[in-house]
Amino acid sequence: MDKCDLLDIPGPLLKDSGAFILEGSLRENSTEKLHYHACHQLLRIRTGITLFVDEERKQPLFSNMTALIPAGAAHRSLVMGDAVHYKSIYLKRSLLNVDGNRVIIFDMSDLGVALFDRLEERGFDEDLNHQCFHLLLKLLEGELSRPSTLTRIPLPRNPENRKIISYMEKNFASALRLSDFTGVLNYSERHISRIFKEDLGISLFEYLRLYRIFRASLMLCETEPYRSVTEIAYSCGYDSLSSFYKDFRDIFSLTPREFRLRKT
Repeated sequence: MDKCDLLDIPGPLLKDSGAFILEGSLRENSTEKLHYHACHQLLRIRTGITLFVDEERKQPLFSNMTALIPAGAAHRSLVMGDAVHYKSIYLKRSLLNVDGNRVIIFDMSDLGVALFDRLEERGFDEDLNHQCFHLLLKLLEGELSRPSTLTRIPLPRNPENRKIISYMEKNFASALRLSDFTGVLNYSERHISRIFKEDLGISLFEYLRLYRIFRASLMLCETEPYRSVTEIAYSCGYDSLSSFYKDFRDIFSLTPREFRLRKT
């Protein structure tokens, strides 16, 4: 684990429970590189959307989606905007039976969300607090077996594809063609397409589609400046509103307007 830091968590906040709660602005509590904890972490994004990163993928995280991050699992959250607020519950290893150190992202039920949110309140009945906490742990046993099916954004393993993705992320609003990438690596179009697909498992333009829709989702969360769905679509490189709606729904299972209503 020489590429990331151990981040100590104080606590516990929940008396005699072996759990500690942190919440606030993700920008104020994020790290620049991968880190890990000696305890398990349950992470939920309260407002906005973030890009959760572990050693295998990037994953949009929003709404009832929750990340269970086992002790020792390297991770971080990419902060893209000021409106992202989060809440985490850190758990002693003995409180939750976790198989291995693979991050699980799942859709928490409405009851789970209610219990999760209830635990942030200060000063209410301690017995009720403990009941909520242990009911949440019991609920998680079933919910962890149903991971989210939301599309993941794979991470490149080789430096050549990292250069391609860096170029893409700087120019995603433009009408990119495969020939635009030949100047990045000085390779043929065919060779670039092959090494990208072999490394990431999807084509270069499938990745570009994912990235554009994710950037659009961030813009939909912003209140300042407020932009129309049409303006956002064009600013993310789309020249067809119908294509934008189709891609957005394919990835988030919501229309852009439905997504905006859920996140603002």
